[in-house]
Amino acid sequence: MRTYLDCMSCFVRQALEASRMVTEDERIQRDVLDSVMEMLPKLSFHVTPPEIASVVHRMVKDVTGNPDPYKEVKKRHNQLALNLYPRIKEIVAQSDDRLLNSIKVAIAGNAIDLGVQGHVKDIEGSIHAAFSFKLIINNYDEFKERLMQCNFLLYLGDNAGEIVFDKLLIEEISMLKDMEIVFVVRGEPVINDATMEDAEFVRMGDKVRVIPNGSDAPATILSQCSPEVRQLFSEADMIISKGQGNYESLSREDKPFFLLKAKCPVVAGDLGVNVGDIILKSRVVE
Repeated sequence: MRTYLDCMSCFVRQALEASRMVTEDERIQRDVLDSVMEMLPKLSFHVTPPEIASVVHRMVKDVTGNPDPYKEVKKRHNQLALNLYPRIKEIVAQSDDRLLNSIKVAIAGNAIDLGVQGHVKDIEGSIHAAFSFKLIINNYDEFKERLMQCNFLLYLGDNAGEIVFDKLLIEEISMLKDMEIVFVVRGEPVINDATMEDAEFVRMGDKVRVIPNGSDAPATILSQCSPEVRQLFSEADMIISKGQGNYESLSREDKPFFLLKAKCPVVAGDLGVNVGDIILKSRVVE
């Protein structure tokens, strides 16, 4: 998915919010904004939004001197999700279609996104509401069929906190079919995206092998990923791609199933849905 003019204000907002995570000094915040606004006109719109976002957030880190502005927020979201996990797992276990409802919960977790304006404040309410969600793009039957034929699943994670509900989905998948599953996180901190530190905090490694993708982009940009991740992407029988960033960077790939909530007009427009809709989409090559 290419970058649009509407994305520009989002990049500037992200830069300001990230700088405010680090410092109350308005001089530093202004330095961040000045650097970002000077850089943005020089970048091509033919790249994906996460490719530009990665440059923006590197600049934030350089100017502020803080390598992980969202570190404490991520810890809080991870702990909040862990506190919710036992009850949500119990509700899923009692539901008529455990796989479908665990997918809905995992997508509801995608609302924990600090890269998007107006991100969800009531995380607990959003997760509990997931069971009544309607998938606006619904390729569930194809998803389940592919899953039952799968021997190696590559799961591309997105945000901290959200990964607790990815873990729940992985547990349900593992009960349906014995397969190898590898969970991929970001290689370096960026926004509130999950890293190895977050995966360790929620004990994702108890369920599956977890690896970093080798990149500091808020997405899976294959050209920036490690050789191992690119090879696994090629070899996987099935790929689950979580979140807007991964959709933006991989929307023209034919292998992933995209699980996300459309949280901004640009992504919603690309998908042909409304902001707030939840999506389980297989990629159909045009």
